[in-house]
Amino acid sequence: MSWHLTHDQLHQYAAHTADDVTAMSAEAHLMHCARCRDLLPADEAWLDRSWANLRDIVDRPRRGPLERLLSVLGLRENTAKLLAATPQLYRAWLTATVLVLATALTVAHELPRGSLLFSFTAPVVPLLGVALAYGRWVDPAHSLTSVTPLAGYRLLFLRTSAVLVPALTLCTAAAALMPSTSTLWEAVFWLLPALAMVAGCLSLSRWMPLSLAGGLLGAGWLLTVGVLGIAEELDPLLLFSPTAQSGWAAALTLLAGAILLRMRTV
Repeated sequence: MSWHLTHDQLHQYAAHTADDVTAMSAEAHLMHCARCRDLLPADEAWLDRSWANLRDIVDRPRRGPLERLLSVLGLRENTAKLLAATPQLYRAWLTATVLVLATALTVAHELPRGSLLFSFTAPVVPLLGVALAYGRWVDPAHSLTSVTPLAGYRLLFLRTSAVLVPALTLCTAAAALMPSTSTLWEAVFWLLPALAMVAGCLSLSRWMPLSLAGGLLGAGWLLTVGVLGIAEELDPLLLFSPTAQSGWAAALTLLAGAILLRMRTV
């Protein structure tokens, strides 16, 4: 090493008072010069506290409320961590779901035929949640989780389960509070279309990102509702008729079988 940092340069660098050029030059030099590193003034008390805090975090990682709850419910620690580390967009979707369902309930109680808003919204709520729960486009940590032993289908279905459980619970609770709901059928009429679209989204993820698949299916649902709404002698509620429900059930069975077959062959 043909040159070394001066006493003033070392103190300016340590005190964060050096200009940008001097700071970058000093940092590059210190990485390769043990002599200058030894002369660098340091706050020993601060270093001791920092190392102690780091060891505390590494040795005793703190679990969040959701992770602790999942552990209490009997899930293994690694599974609980994966479910708790959901993308930020998923959390935003959960908040939006509560607001949308609350709005649908208000409209249903205040306006004639207001329950139609819930009828056409509920089936896509789980679908959009699944679309935002896994994938490179929605998860900043996807590049890290995709190379772990738990990546792939296991993480995909864990995240899907983490979405479906709250989505189905919230939608069912909202349906039970609708003014026209008096039987079990009237509370769960949206369930088969919702599950069929989720299964379709998971199947399409073989050829496209999950978020894109969910967006396409959601757009297709809304387009179908719109076409039936403006067409003469057609009613959008035909999507929930007994005949349509049989079709949704058949589609769900076929798609679920395709997903299971794909899992076995991967």
